[in-house]
Amino acid sequence: MTVIDTLVLDIEGTVCPITFVKETLFPYFLEKLPEYLSKVHFPLNEDAKNDPINSILLQLPEETSQTEESVKSYFSDLVAKDIKDPVLKSLQGFIWKSGYESGELKAPVYPDSIDFIKQFPKANSANKIYIYSSGSIKAQILLFGFVDENGTSVDLNKYLSGYFDITTAGYKTESTSYEKILKEISKSENPSSVLFLSDNVKEVEAAKAAGMESYIVVRPGNAPLTESDEKNHRIITSLSQLDI
Repeated sequence: MTVIDTLVLDIEGTVCPITFVKETLFPYFLEKLPEYLSKVHFPLNEDAKNDPINSILLQLPEETSQTEESVKSYFSDLVAKDIKDPVLKSLQGFIWKSGYESGELKAPVYPDSIDFIKQFPKANSANKIYIYSSGSIKAQILLFGFVDENGTSVDLNKYLSGYFDITTAGYKTESTSYEKILKEISKSENPSSVLFLSDNVKEVEAAKAAGMESYIVVRPGNAPLTESDEKNHRIITSLSQLDI
């Protein structure tokens, strides 16, 4: 039996509540957006590239960046439709970073996930943990850098060996994305030593198609599973159940 020494973890619905992004991070961004836009001089100035917000907004289509109101409306619409726009992600990352650093934001990573992330790499020097999320790598590093552990913000990034997102690995429901990750972490020759955990059945199936081990994680608020899902996949409700 192949020993699993590498984990690839999804974030939402796996190591933290599936509601965190949509019910905490998105509303925080929309709440703070007017404050940040009020400091920008419209129309945008090409010579003000040293200003981080101005620099991000200069990447917008010209017709949407003429006024504070047009920019606010544009971003609000993208958030409402959950469109993964690169300019939106850049601005969200900037505003979230300020929120994390001020202490207004802390990531509600499950206690069992905190314990596992801390302990697994310590158990054996060969053990590695990677993150694979549709959220940007910058957003992943921010989230794991400000984790709420009993009311205190802790940094879990030192326990992680790397990060993947859709720009570096591909879409999470495609087996080629997992093949790319295996290649990047030098596991192409031994894919069954890698375990991918996710709440998303299609992602689990894609990882299996690439040769990885993969389990479905069931957490409060996650999408319900079908009888077929339960029959065909191993299911866990806590990372403490991993026998590796």
